[in-house]
Amino acid sequence: MDITKRFDRILQIFFLLQSKSVVTAEELQKRFEISLRTIYRDLKALEMAGIPIVNESGSGYFIMEGFRLQPSRFSQEEILSLMVAEKVMQKHETEFVKKHFEAALIKIKSSFQVHQKRDFLHLEDTIHLKNNLTSNDYLPNIIDVLLNSALKKNITHIDYLKSSDINPVGRSVEPIGVFYEHNFWYLLAYCHLRKDYRNFRLDRIKKILALQENFTIKHPPIHEFRDKGLSQEKTKIEIKVDRKYAHFLYWDRQIFGFREEEISDDFVLMHFDCALPMVSFVRWFLKYVDVAEIIEPAHLNNELVEIMESGLKRIKNKAAIS
Repeated sequence: MDITKRFDRILQIFFLLQSKSVVTAEELQKRFEISLRTIYRDLKALEMAGIPIVNESGSGYFIMEGFRLQPSRFSQEEILSLMVAEKVMQKHETEFVKKHFEAALIKIKSSFQVHQKRDFLHLEDTIHLKNNLTSNDYLPNIIDVLLNSALKKNITHIDYLKSSDINPVGRSVEPIGVFYEHNFWYLLAYCHLRKDYRNFRLDRIKKILALQENFTIKHPPIHEFRDKGLSQEKTKIEIKVDRKYAHFLYWDRQIFGFREEEISDDFVLMHFDCALPMVSFVRWFLKYVDVAEIIEPAHLNNELVEIMESGLKRIKNKAAIS
């Protein structure tokens, strides 16, 4: 048996127990890819070392309240990861999350050794992240309010401005959770107005108020909705792009389920598994219609032609009036 390897694993189990309110044996088994018997033996070793571990039947393992040890050291890789995380959070769109992450990181930094603090300082200038959104796009406490409402199961009132509306519309929602996708934060919630689950872009929520009213129904966790959404039926799309212009499609194509590409001397074939409405893909593709073509499904070309004809008609009418 590799004593060093086991010792490192037991230390990791200890830090994991110290970082969470409860941990199941199955979670530890999956994380470390060892047998349950070995997990139980490692937990017993921690108890023999004086760590007060409590086993709550039907729940899991946790360290007795009030017992804490500072981590003795961080590895160079962990220091680097924390530095990257700090850079990311400094560019976070919501002031609440940014401020409280900084406070938590200060506590972590306080346990660094002297040379680690010096390394952290020197590494700060090695990464630069550009933020596309400013915190002004979001209400300053919006994630705090939404997550607390989800935790306490309290209804929240929001004033929401859809892209097609001029004025915000008031809605009562039951927040389930938030997620980040396609450069925006979203709220997944049960909407009382629509009597169904909806996604709301956080930058379009213009007012928010946590109410004292409790949820009206019990909701599944957010990952069940997200996993279901990711597994929904997708449309296979193939497009052909002039090679010298193909790089212009690079950043946006991920949104539409880009899967793979085939590169030749003159053109690039791009394959998509698109879960978004086809009209969204067609309107995005319209920007590249002079340097690309839709191969499959062929019927998308009809939608493309209709949009272009409608646009030309609109331009002609405007020119005639002026």
